[in-house]
Amino acid sequence: MNLTARLPLIRRKDDSKASLRSTMGHFNYSSLTPREKNEDPLKFLRPSRERKSGSMEAYQGPIGTDAKLEFYETFMHLPLFTQRNRIQKLEDTPNIAYLGEVSKQKLKPEPFGIVRRKGPETSIDIHQYGMGDTYAQAFSEGLSILKDVQTLNLKENRLTDSGASKIIDKLLAKNVKRVILSENRIGIKCMRSLDKVLNHMDSKIKVLELENTRLSDKALEALCLLLMDNKILVRLCLAKNNIGEASGRPLKELLISNGNIKYLDLHWNQLGKGGVIEFFEGLGQNEGLKHLDLSWNSLGRSNSLATAKALARALDGQKFLQHVDLSHNYFSQKECEIIGEGMNENHNIYGVHMAGNDCFVDSKGYIIPVEYQNKLDQGHLHTRLLTVPRFKEHKASRLNCWICEKWVEVCFDWKPNISGPASAGPIFIHLECDNFKPSLTQEKNGFFTIKRMVPFGLVKFFFSADSKYMRSKEYNTKVLDTPIRLEFPTPDKKKYHINISKVNVVFVESEDWNPEGPSVLPRNDPKIREWTEMIIERIPWDFNTSTFKDYRFDTDEILNKCINFDFDVSNIKDIIPNINERKEVQNILASHYKLLTEAFKQLSATSGIELFNISKNTLNDFLKKCNLFSNDITINDIGIIWNLSNAPQSKGEIYNSGNGLCRYEFAEFIIRLAIEKFYKLKKAQTIKEAFEVLMTDYIIPGMKLFDQSSWKTEFYLVEDVDHVLKAFKPILEPIFIKYAAKGKGPTDRINLHEFRLFCNDCGFVSENFSMREIDMCFRKAMMTEIDEILDNDHLEMVYVEFVEGLARIADLMFMNPKNPQPLFSKMLEIMTLVSRVCPEHVMKSFEWPTDDTFFNMKHKKVYVTKYEYIPPISPK
Repeated sequence: MNLTARLPLIRRKDDSKASLRSTMGHFNYSSLTPREKNEDPLKFLRPSRERKSGSMEAYQGPIGTDAKLEFYETFMHLPLFTQRNRIQKLEDTPNIAYLGEVSKQKLKPEPFGIVRRKGPETSIDIHQYGMGDTYAQAFSEGLSILKDVQTLNLKENRLTDSGASKIIDKLLAKNVKRVILSENRIGIKCMRSLDKVLNHMDSKIKVLELENTRLSDKALEALCLLLMDNKILVRLCLAKNNIGEASGRPLKELLISNGNIKYLDLHWNQLGKGGVIEFFEGLGQNEGLKHLDLSWNSLGRSNSLATAKALARALDGQKFLQHVDLSHNYFSQKECEIIGEGMNENHNIYGVHMAGNDCFVDSKGYIIPVEYQNKLDQGHLHTRLLTVPRFKEHKASRLNCWICEKWVEVCFDWKPNISGPASAGPIFIHLECDNFKPSLTQEKNGFFTIKRMVPFGLVKFFFSADSKYMRSKEYNTKVLDTPIRLEFPTPDKKKYHINISKVNVVFVESEDWNPEGPSVLPRNDPKIREWTEMIIERIPWDFNTSTFKDYRFDTDEILNKCINFDFDVSNIKDIIPNINERKEVQNILASHYKLLTEAFKQLSATSGIELFNISKNTLNDFLKKCNLFSNDITINDIGIIWNLSNAPQSKGEIYNSGNGLCRYEFAEFIIRLAIEKFYKLKKAQTIKEAFEVLMTDYIIPGMKLFDQSSWKTEFYLVEDVDHVLKAFKPILEPIFIKYAAKGKGPTDRINLHEFRLFCNDCGFVSENFSMREIDMCFRKAMMTEIDEILDNDHLEMVYVEFVEGLARIADLMFMNPKNPQPLFSKMLEIMTLVSRVCPEHVMKSFEWPTDDTFFNMKHKKVYVTKYEYIPPISPK
């Protein structure tokens, strides 16, 4: 034996002694000192506590620096230790057993796991050490003495059937629980050795991995035979062995006989169509397997669909399988459909992998067939069952495997009037893991609840009922950076889209998978008996979509602009030179300006002046109704105030007739009247007080007689009138265009002359209905304009003003105090007259509205889906 053999554990330099001391630290070198010439050769072999090195009594284990030093000491004094142990009947250490065999075979003392730098003493992991058969016998001798070894990993060590069998023969099966022989070459001889170990009465081996070991059909048949009655083995890996069709029957017999194997890995083999059908027959009868990997076996693309049908039958009858990987078998869309149908009634398989086939698995475990789906990147990023993904940084698409991705059971509740509004119909939840498709909740004690499996992390969701989307007040809300665009189908097969920008969120903590499984079962949607009923639903009337939507109302903003304009162009600033007092008067007038504009419209319409100014006679009649004439104020006084307020047309005011009061002059007249009647006669201390008394006691009561704003809100701006106008819009719009083009003004507006012509052609004018009434309807229909002096918008009506003028005419023409009619009925009557002036080509295509027409405008047919809820299957 070469005692100077170089050990790989000791790095030597030229100064070998110094290097050895630095490596070994504080070590008693006296035990290694050569005996002196006169020393008794048996002294070294005498039993003593200090001289037990090399025996199991002083063995400190195979891990760490001390183990290295012991290995070196054993190597240096191997003959002495061997002789001493034999004489004193001491048990050899694994080092002596291993080094002794190494010495016999004249090999270098490579430790190969007999000595290790770190790791548990119960595990020998020397994968990819390249041991080969040369060291197998020596390693097996050392291994036989290591009594506490539970895991033996010999993956990729260049072992053949002979070398592997030598090591297996020396295993102490009562201690070892895991044996990994992958990436070596295994055959019949090793199977015989495994038979002795696996079926030993004290065997504890639960894991056997034989991946890529080039198993022959005979070797596999022998393995299946020796495992048929095994009650201990739990995990068996036979992946990448090119297992062919002939192995189908042995595997079938193994599955039928052995119900203790829980994990079976057969990925990357070639079972063939005949072999796999036999395998599936055995799978259907197996009573213990929980995890099965059949990925990369080229099982798909069978024209006869026999493989898919056999697999579907097996999965349909399987009551124990929980996890199956069928990825990258190139199953076609039709084959995926058959497999999915076979799995639909199986509620025990919690995880199914189908990447690389023409389908995907949804969040509930259903297999959804799709058109050609195979993608190259799916193969590169493929993840094995219950393993950590190799590409942690790559955001691979979710597999929807409850087991691998550690999905968690979560209960979602909707409490009517607490979470949100109550609903007569069913409540649905839309989860992100479902791509926000609806899932029906179950009603329990007035609450709506559903248990679902969801991936851990931030879960986004919302609820819906009666085609309305809702968020619960009991969950947190998140605003999405990018809104969710959902397509919502309706019973009438129309589709519309809706954007959801806010959703509920809940954070789900990760949990280890419970082997017993959750209470939520896969592919266990509640069964719903569904039918459709047609109901008539009232359509809510909306002003914003009505004929009146373009009408501009007299808002505070518009009225303020009007009064500011009137004060600027009038002589009021000369009448009331004090700025503060003038402002106070303006504020009083502003608070009643809406009444003033309404009164002005009607008074100007009855004055007979086309430019809509109030004549002197009309004004006197108005003041009489206000009870203003007295000894203090006579008609002559009113005439004087009239002349002071009325600006001549030569002033440049185009739309001021000069023989009547325009709007700003009417306001100025009232202020002058207050000064003459109350302030100058000392009945009021200030102009403000005088104006306030005049407005409150006289003018406002008189103007209220002309206030018809309630007519517009109560009778005109209502749903029935809107429907009449919409029904007759096909003829009203052409009529409006026809008469707008008759005059010299704009072709999209009708002035008073054109409106009179329209009314005359329709036959509205009679002894009981004169042009005066037509002028009044025209003026009352016009919207308030800020500038009525230089701008003529208040003299030319647009379409929305035109239809109001028509409605006012209908109201006056068909007024019957004894038998009052609603306005929409009066408008239906007048439409017979209006249709006379409609262009002939329009009337030919116009369908006269009926009662059904107006009913359909107010109502719509709604197809309501009715449900009969059949709850999901309860877990066992």
